[in-house]
Amino acid sequence: MDVEIKQQFDEMGVEPAEAVLEKCLELAISYNVLDATEFVEQWMAFSLSHLHGDDPTTENLGEFERKVLQLRKDKVAPKAKSYTATASSGPDLSSLATYGVMEEDQMMDDYVSESVSDSSAMHTPKAKKDKQRSAALKGGVLFSPVSYTPQSTKKTLVEAGTPNATVAGKPGDIVDSFGHPKLLAGSNWQTQVEHQLPVTQKLLHKDAPLTIANLGYMNDLLGDRCDDLHDRLVDTGRALVEKKLGPDGAAECSWYPQDRQTLQALHLLHAVGMVHSEDDGPLDAHSAFLSVTDADENSFLSLNFSRIKSASIFPGQVVLAKGFIPKGNSFVVEEIHTERKLTPPAPLKVDRELQFVVAAGPFTHSTDLIYEPLHDLLNYLKEHRPDVLVLTGPFLDADHSIVSELAETFESFFEKMIAGIMEVVGSHTAVLMVSSQKDAMVHSVYPTPPPTLRKTYPNLHMLPDPSLVDLDGITLGVSSTDVVDHLLSHEFAANAGERMHRAINHLFHQGSFYPIYPPADEDMAFDSQLALKYAQIKQLPNVLILPGNQRHFIRLVSDCLVINPGRVADSKGGTFARFLVAPSVPGKSANMFNSVACQVQRI
Repeated sequence: MDVEIKQQFDEMGVEPAEAVLEKCLELAISYNVLDATEFVEQWMAFSLSHLHGDDPTTENLGEFERKVLQLRKDKVAPKAKSYTATASSGPDLSSLATYGVMEEDQMMDDYVSESVSDSSAMHTPKAKKDKQRSAALKGGVLFSPVSYTPQSTKKTLVEAGTPNATVAGKPGDIVDSFGHPKLLAGSNWQTQVEHQLPVTQKLLHKDAPLTIANLGYMNDLLGDRCDDLHDRLVDTGRALVEKKLGPDGAAECSWYPQDRQTLQALHLLHAVGMVHSEDDGPLDAHSAFLSVTDADENSFLSLNFSRIKSASIFPGQVVLAKGFIPKGNSFVVEEIHTERKLTPPAPLKVDRELQFVVAAGPFTHSTDLIYEPLHDLLNYLKEHRPDVLVLTGPFLDADHSIVSELAETFESFFEKMIAGIMEVVGSHTAVLMVSSQKDAMVHSVYPTPPPTLRKTYPNLHMLPDPSLVDLDGITLGVSSTDVVDHLLSHEFAANAGERMHRAINHLFHQGSFYPIYPPADEDMAFDSQLALKYAQIKQLPNVLILPGNQRHFIRLVSDCLVINPGRVADSKGGTFARFLVAPSVPGKSANMFNSVACQVQRI
């Protein structure tokens, strides 16, 4: 584990001494923090909040042990055990965030949410909240559509059983951070010089991005899908073999011996194949099988994980498996290799500080179409003028509870929304709007082309899902599809490390924005031909935006900063992300930890 801890520190730009690594390993084992990523993230959060970002030493690791690990052991566990008593008196949030970051465990997240909802007396009185809401809505753009039965947030939330819609924390709270303390503390989060930022799309087919004009879907024949899967199996399989076994490794890698007697006689072999589930649902230790191929036929091996030490697989994943076949088509797996050689992000090349704001839909509550959270975001943008604003859908969810009550077309309402946003943002901020297949006004297909607009704006860029763009020396990847949640809900994992980190690695090493097959969402209209053209990751971006229903996060994976900004409209409290990229120091290579600062802020 010491190797993994050193690797995590390296990614953060920290080079600890050997004695420090030994101390870290001792603490991790003693306090049962067996994931290197989790341990280093806890240390970095503690260092930023208590030590002004100092590197670890044996002395300050002792302070870290007393103030974080021991407190966590003494306080968090008893709080979890006394759930009922705590819920009645309001949660002690400080015990859940001893090092400045809330626990990632989903049960604890649910506990906090339920406890805070049950303790509404602790929060602002209802009359005062209504007055504040009314004041906030004055002087801005309202996004309430023409509706047969317009409803207010207060009314619909009461009907939904959440009369005060209380959430943990308050607007403006910073709930997650990344970057050097000097960058975080020294920024006012406003652009310093206003100028037009060039935006260039990089996900192209025949030198053109995905648009409605070149969409051409509903031609995805079953035979074509099989051919696409076969091509992906071969291409990714070769990359896995080369990474693990070297350029000449293909000679000892069996795609599938045709002679059954030879097959059973083999003691140990490497096999390349695509993982599938017997029922096309989430994987488990008993439902996974491997589709392997040779030049003439496809065959299937049932996977036996009784001897494996670590694994993380999902349907549609191409893997290199090592094991043996005792009889029939049963493959006893001893190792699974999923990593290939990646093309790293291009070095950051900016000559001035660039400010970004990233926000993900939905932008209104599930019980109304008044768009109060979006208005709150626009109030922030009035005060903080970023260079780039990234907005991802859904903007008007087709499954919204009252979308059928609209008395105008979806396209008309969306045009009004954009006009209101652009009026507030102005002409100097580059606005990137990434469509979502969940939007009512777009073609419901993945990859998803952007909708066409009757009115254009020089600084507004309508982008498909997914997208890769170059922003004056920064490569930004964006997807509005919740691929991380899809991966985590359908994977089989055993001793595989921190879940967000491994989900992101799945995208990178499979070379796709959506490598799951069949899609985890049964309502997802996945077009394999379009995905082959417009959803491939051939080179890692500098920054990747992956909004989703999982708790907001910031991760540095393979020198790519990956951000889930959370949802603007969320029952537990909406969030958005902001980050800045500082200019490189002449003569020094850019380091993400020293060049980029990022925060997730409550709306």
